[in-house]
Amino acid sequence: MGSKNISIPEDVYEKLREERRPDESFGEAIDRLLGRRRLSEFWGAWNAETTDRARAAIEAGRERNADRLDRLYD
Repeated sequence: MGSKNISIPEDVYEKLREERRPDESFGEAIDRLLGRRRLSEFWGAWNAETTDRARAAIEAGRERNADRLDRLYD
């Protein structure tokens, strides 16, 4: 993979430097901050309780949406 040089204002550079983790390059920091993340980074991030709460929230949202649609089309 090639590389490119870019110019950024000093204040932006300082913000990026502060956000950069000790083990990553500036390019990796930019990539992370732009939201491009590998799915594997999330593996094991949630415990069983968090997973259950997320599932319950998703189901509640689906029920609310179904209720709204029922009211809309009745």
